[in-house]
Amino acid sequence: MTLAIWTVEDLRDCLLALPPLELKGMAILRERRPADGFFPADIPRATMVEAITEITAYTERARRMGEALANLAPIPLLTQPVLEYGL
Repeated sequence: MTLAIWTVEDLRDCLLALPPLELKGMAILRERRPADGFFPADIPRATMVEAITEITAYTERARRMGEALANLAPIPLLTQPVLEYGL
């Protein structure tokens, strides 16, 4: 299916079918967070470096994507009702 013939519903279904992103750093914090502190102390340095690098890269990609979305030209949705318009 080419993008030119996708409907809003097709796009929504496609996005809902994506699995959630699992970042290693968030998994480490969720699984091994000690009760008395913020960071677990028994994780190898290389694993922590990898997790922090992954989170940093994800944050940068999200920032760039947000900038790209902010610069998109508006597209009129002629076939979709806008119920909020009457407000």
